[in-house]
Amino acid sequence: MKLVNSVLGVFAAVALLSCDQFKVTKTENGDRLQIHEEGDSKKVGKEGDILTFDLVIKSSIDSVFKDTYKEGQPFKVPLQKGQFKGSFENALFHIAEGDSTTVLVSADSLFTKIQQPLPPGVTKGSDLKFTVKMRKIQTMKEFEKEMNDKKVNEGKFVDEYAAKNLKNPIKTADGIQYSENKIGTGATPVAGDSVIVNYIGKFMEGGKPFDQSAPNEPFTFVVGSGAVIPGWDKALLTMKKGGKSTFVIPSKLAYGEQGAGGVIPPNTSLVFEIELIDIRK
Repeated sequence: MKLVNSVLGVFAAVALLSCDQFKVTKTENGDRLQIHEEGDSKKVGKEGDILTFDLVIKSSIDSVFKDTYKEGQPFKVPLQKGQFKGSFENALFHIAEGDSTTVLVSADSLFTKIQQPLPPGVTKGSDLKFTVKMRKIQTMKEFEKEMNDKKVNEGKFVDEYAAKNLKNPIKTADGIQYSENKIGTGATPVAGDSVIVNYIGKFMEGGKPFDQSAPNEPFTFVVGSGAVIPGWDKALLTMKKGGKSTFVIPSKLAYGEQGAGGVIPPNTSLVFEIELIDIRK
């Protein structure tokens, strides 16, 4: 009997936990949150603070629209008020550092506000599910210090990464470090040449790809035309047709202090694996 009672107690605890995970808390401002896990910190953000969080956005039937875990880089955004009641932005004011929370947002309200039709897979009257893992909450002053420290120490981070991950790394006068994984036997491109390449772009931290050429669809561009980041133009000049190299490109030759589109943070060195398939004069 004691064993039966013990088993029943475990099932009851699991059931209670499951109920808590799906319970929706509604704030006085209309924000709807499902709290899955509470962090040790009770620190919540104030308007103007910088939030760093992972985010998965799903439809009501769990179609995935965004997943920063797969993209390899969390969001880093200023905390500001949303444009409508029950918005995702407003809910962020209630998520503490370390919390894992799903925010339910009316699809009708969101897409009406941004003046766009409902996308495929999102039905009228349904909710979008924004699941947040809050990594860090910083004041603007703390964030600026972190960015400055990252900029000052970027060269050291590149040196350490290259020493650990590249075979016999070569360093250019511009600060690019690279290794030749396969030395090509053809010509070397010059400015004005059209090159055809396969590539994968990764972050040094974590090594997850943030961009790559499509399968069976190599990328073509003209060297020196400004079609790519400056580091790519310089990198291609070290290669021969048929070669494969791995490059670590410092931020000054990538996306600099501005970063890019919420995908590339400011002052971020990038790793590219490039295969030079062909050169066309």
